[in-house]
Amino acid sequence: MPIPVLYPKVSLEMQTGKISRWLVEDGAAVTTGQVIFEIDNDKAAVEVEAPAAGTLRHLAEEGAEVDVGAEVARIASPGEAAPAVTAPMALPAVVAAKEAVVAAPAPLRSRLPNPTPLARRIAREKGVDLSGLAGTGPRGRIQKSDVMGQLAAMAARPDVSAPASPDFALNSVWLRRGEGTPVVLLHGFGADLNNWRGLLAGARAGFPLLALDLPAHGASPRAVPADIDALCATVEATLAAQIRGPVVLAGHSFGGAVATRIAARGAVDCRGLCLLAPAGLGPEIDEAFTRGFLRASSEASLRPWLEHLVHDPVTISPAFVKAVAAQRQDKGLTAAMTAFADRFFPDGTQVVSVKSDLARLRIPVRVIFGKQDRILPFATTRDLPAAVGLHALTNCGHMPHLEQPDLSLRLLTEVWRSAV
Repeated sequence: MPIPVLYPKVSLEMQTGKISRWLVEDGAAVTTGQVIFEIDNDKAAVEVEAPAAGTLRHLAEEGAEVDVGAEVARIASPGEAAPAVTAPMALPAVVAAKEAVVAAPAPLRSRLPNPTPLARRIAREKGVDLSGLAGTGPRGRIQKSDVMGQLAAMAARPDVSAPASPDFALNSVWLRRGEGTPVVLLHGFGADLNNWRGLLAGARAGFPLLALDLPAHGASPRAVPADIDALCATVEATLAAQIRGPVVLAGHSFGGAVATRIAARGAVDCRGLCLLAPAGLGPEIDEAFTRGFLRASSEASLRPWLEHLVHDPVTISPAFVKAVAAQRQDKGLTAAMTAFADRFFPDGTQVVSVKSDLARLRIPVRVIFGKQDRILPFATTRDLPAAVGLHALTNCGHMPHLEQPDLSLRLLTEVWRSAV
């Protein structure tokens, strides 16, 4: 009989919580005591272990609000058929375990002096060796600030000559698994794959979603490819290791230009293209934004630049600003993005053009563009090929997937349906 994994109570006042990150993929084998997911509460990251060995099946998505004691996963014993779960990774509702508890909650991982779980996670993602690193926390415990400081020391200047090879793998995360043609999400300059989570905040996609960090962004390698085709090759190599078969590509801003060039190159079986405020339609770009955004490091200095991205400043939440400010503390990442801007937006000019690529495509293509975009001019959409569908959004700036997420997701879904 499958063993349930229950959401633990980590504080006296806690009634509900969220899974901040699954550390073991759905359908993977686990051992007793293996850490399978993390909880971020107000004080620390808490690791939760598997109560038994077997095959893990997720019942709750990352970020889903669940009750304490609710069943968030099941483990099938070795040799036992994996428990049947409809559409794993896509279930926002979690089966409550208060009425039928058949196992004790998954135990919390014991706390060790070094490092904190959050510091360990960041070090794992960024490739930081913690051996020999002195911690500044209580009893010398390594904290997040210690890891970030080590990153800054490691990468004062980025390597700007990235190879275009399968070994240059980009960071990728399945935001949703399931059946059907996957949609691959490519973010814009200065962002990372988490930028797409706002698109899915109010509604659930009906197809698999794979999000990538572009080179010199997020948790991907920080080397900057020599040109757009070298960059596309790194994306293509990453997709080849993740997906077999056709895909639909969706790209925002610079990610839109990348998605368009990949579709035109033909190495990926792209069946549809959804472009949100895509770059590459003209040479103009707001140079003041690209430079000011990279120079700003505090929440106070970042907020005006982030508000420049949208038509209604209310769209930029305090949590959004805080997340970008935390990212800016990674000096190596900021240096890599600066080198990226120097390569692809020298002298305040977009050196990448994808208009001819769009004209050659024979697949469904939709362009979603805000009329009030202050980063890339809406006027560049005037000369789109006749076969490309343009959706001009009123009261929308450069972030249509955040400013009008329901409409953006509906249009992306239409592209997906027309492509399968």
